[in-house]
Amino acid sequence: MKFNFKILYFSILSALSLLICMNADAQSAPVQPLKFSKTSHNFGKISIKAGKQSCTFEFTNEGDSPVVIYNVISSCGCTKPVWPKAPVMPGKGGSIEVTFLNDQGPYPFEKTLTVYTSASKKPILLRISGIVYEKEKSVKEMFPIAIGPLGVMNNNLKLGQLEQGHAKSGNFTIANLSGKDVKIEFANLSAGLHMKAGESLIKAGEITEVTYTVNTIEKENWGNTVYSADVVCNGIKAPKSLKVNCMIIDNISGMTKEQKNRGSMVLAKNSSVSLGNIQKGKSATAEFSLRNTGVGELKIHKADSNNKDFSIEVPSVVKPGEEFKVKATIDTNKYKGDEVFTITLITNAPNRPLVNLFVSANIN
Repeated sequence: MKFNFKILYFSILSALSLLICMNADAQSAPVQPLKFSKTSHNFGKISIKAGKQSCTFEFTNEGDSPVVIYNVISSCGCTKPVWPKAPVMPGKGGSIEVTFLNDQGPYPFEKTLTVYTSASKKPILLRISGIVYEKEKSVKEMFPIAIGPLGVMNNNLKLGQLEQGHAKSGNFTIANLSGKDVKIEFANLSAGLHMKAGESLIKAGEITEVTYTVNTIEKENWGNTVYSADVVCNGIKAPKSLKVNCMIIDNISGMTKEQKNRGSMVLAKNSSVSLGNIQKGKSATAEFSLRNTGVGELKIHKADSNNKDFSIEVPSVVKPGEEFKVKATIDTNKYKGDEVFTITLITNAPNRPLVNLFVSANIN
């Protein structure tokens, strides 16, 4: 009997889709009362001979009840955290001491520390980063993407998942590749995007850390959203801009279990469609059947695709118990051979805010 690899492939994709949705639900939790003065620390350039490096993340309990830090788990054995074991009383503070062992050779690094507390099921993420070198590289070698006289490791930044109505921050390092001081400013930022450099004047050959924040309160966006900002160096706009990518979903973090049970729910009768062989240049349509099996009204905020050549028809509102169709028509002019396309519905379903559908075709 011939093994059907396509069925296996779609089974894997469907499982991944379920895990994404489960992860979105796992992030639902009350607001965390522990407020950190910073959630990231960049060590900059470190010689491999410099030995261990340490930093401190200070916090304050702004809630009304004591908070216990149960555990702090590092993404790597090269990072050792130490935290207070006694309850942190309301209005009081403390710190998490983090030591980077610097024992894994020369490389750029970014490590995550996951902080679990008694106040919320949603953990707090702390990050440390830097560049370990054996023979010191030039700034230009370490920051290869030029933005005018400046350089970055990556100008296409990933912020991850973000709930509508919330804000989220990240950071990156920018270097002065020129032989003179550069005053850095940011202009023409997308609505909701904010950027601030640690040092507005970067000396020749030096680096600084830039903090960026996406605030969805300022403008409503859904799904895959790209924010951009121009970099102005000594009053001159650089030819290349910075981009921040994130996935914006519905706000479910403040919902109770009862509220979730009263919400909408999406059940797909078919989450994958194979269009078979299609002649290049011809359009083809995939149709999916779904149902709102919840007790609340289903809202579909947006239908995203992993390519721009899909025309997607989807209702914006579905009543409880109703079936609905998603139709996706693909223009095949730009494709050849076996292709798999992904459609993502961004919904208000508390237990499934993201619904992934898959289309395969052999274009010849």
